[in-house]
Amino acid sequence: MIVNAANAQKSWGIRAGANFSNVSESNTDMQTGIYAGLYKQFGLVSKLLYIQPELQFSSQGFDTKTTSTELNYFQVPVLARLYILKAFSLETGPQIGFLVSDKTSGAVNPDYNTFDTSWAVGMSINLPLGLFIDTRYIAGLSDLNDFSSSKNQVIQMGAGFRF
Repeated sequence: MIVNAANAQKSWGIRAGANFSNVSESNTDMQTGIYAGLYKQFGLVSKLLYIQPELQFSSQGFDTKTTSTELNYFQVPVLARLYILKAFSLETGPQIGFLVSDKTSGAVNPDYNTFDTSWAVGMSINLPLGLFIDTRYIAGLSDLNDFSSSKNQVIQMGAGFRF
């Protein structure tokens, strides 16, 4: 599909979808959660390169044979977005997460770090009328807690709208 140039120039929007999360260096199972947020694009090179800061809520976690852990974050990704074609873009950049709640069933709740740093990489298919679908992989750079070297790993799949 071809998108008119105005869609690539719209500067802010919303995005939401599903998280498929796990942790590294651990024998755990993936957990499904949600994410939702707002973003704003600032043009660096017209119709080609943008900086995109976001604010989003992200529910992620992991499961073991005996426990289920849910970690809820407010996250602030700051991404570089490159429009390869009007209908296709790539994105990458750092992300900072602030843990707002955590819950572990079946065990004493471990003390999780309240600050999480990650790196995100993804792509979007830009549709007419400001709609888009996107996917993103987020690799944790900081440990979940002080007694483990496990890091968050999240795949996001969703959709959004540019205003």
